[in-house]
Amino acid sequence: MNLSGLSFNALPPIDLPFRFFISAPICMLACAGLVFYGGESLWLSRWHPLMLALTHGFTLGFLTMVMLGALLQLLPVIAGIGIPQPRLIASISHAALILGTMSLLVGFMAGHDWMLYSAIVFLAIGLGTYLLALGWVLIKKISQGDSITGFRLAIAALFLTLLIGLGLLLRNLGLEWIPTEKHLTNIHALWGLVGWAGLLIIAVSFQVIPMFHVAPSFPKLVTRYLTLSIFVFLLVFIFIPDIAMPMLSLCHGLFALVLLFAIRQRKRKVPDTSIRYWQFAAVSLLLASVLYIIPQSLWNDYLPLDKELLLGALFIYGYLMSVIQGMLLKILPFLSYTHLQQRCLVDFSAMQFIPHMHEFLNKKYSQWLFRIHLISSVCLLLVLFQPASYALFGLSLLLEFSGLLLIMIKTMSLYFKINKKISLSAENR
Repeated sequence: MNLSGLSFNALPPIDLPFRFFISAPICMLACAGLVFYGGESLWLSRWHPLMLALTHGFTLGFLTMVMLGALLQLLPVIAGIGIPQPRLIASISHAALILGTMSLLVGFMAGHDWMLYSAIVFLAIGLGTYLLALGWVLIKKISQGDSITGFRLAIAALFLTLLIGLGLLLRNLGLEWIPTEKHLTNIHALWGLVGWAGLLIIAVSFQVIPMFHVAPSFPKLVTRYLTLSIFVFLLVFIFIPDIAMPMLSLCHGLFALVLLFAIRQRKRKVPDTSIRYWQFAAVSLLLASVLYIIPQSLWNDYLPLDKELLLGALFIYGYLMSVIQGMLLKILPFLSYTHLQQRCLVDFSAMQFIPHMHEFLNKKYSQWLFRIHLISSVCLLLVLFQPASYALFGLSLLLEFSGLLLIMIKTMSLYFKINKKISLSAENR
């Protein structure tokens, strides 16, 4: 593991990211229930209210929840500075994001206006508070330029996604403040998926792949210009979508190839489940990029399913969620070990209590979780072709995220057990 150039002096309390992390699989279990509730009709169109609920459950309840928790730790490590008053900011953001996401899902499902109004308020508070705190950090002159540039662009994309999303909700509630056209919804979706989640993952990969897997650094041209190029094409999409989309597809295809090459060149080639997640994610992204260039007329003749739903499934579940889940399997033991190690700096004798990093997360559990994730991905593709098979996807979601939740509980429980031993040892000195 290559930790050069990183700082561990400004880490926030570990329970702050933990609360974001453990909320994510719980939300996915609710999404599994939504799959059973929606049945076949859920898969008719991306515009179906239940599909909107499911998509936002994935993106807000899982992806954004984990990424906000991870940023609490990543910024201090990479940039050497964290958000101000982390406990206050994290507590407000976490609680409001949960309430806002649940209100949004129920609002889409039941059609209750008051739930959508609640979602507007809570999401504005939760994400707005976090964005303000994060923006205060990112406007400063801080180190590690390429990744930090990607962070800044991702946060800007999240801000625009939030504004448009709140505007769309208000429009659905009868407040015609923004134009009624699907292109605005497409901007919201693209800036959220490609801008917020996609840019952040690319920026994080520049640090995580070399750090955790002893792989070579990404080519300088890629780290310097890829995130900026994607952001520029997202801006172009607002005005000329037919030009922007092929370029965005090309950028992501390039990133997938570079990622696969970097993983292949890693020096530490021991079996690693998180690497398999990255490889699967890269292949899914590459497949989505290739399928996008198939003309719509040819698609209609040979592929009897919604192109947008298939590309969305590959990008969200095959790419984004694979990366996030794989990173969690690395971050959880790494954070647990690092925080305990920091506690021992004032009492080296307490190091005897800290188990090996691999003891925080059993490799067999990770391997089984990855296999179930592959099954879930296949079931998702199957249900797009045959909506009657929705129960298989719902069941695989239940198994996958119940497993992830149990892994998290086990890792966190071990951390708090060891932390208590260190505290008792300090008291008895």
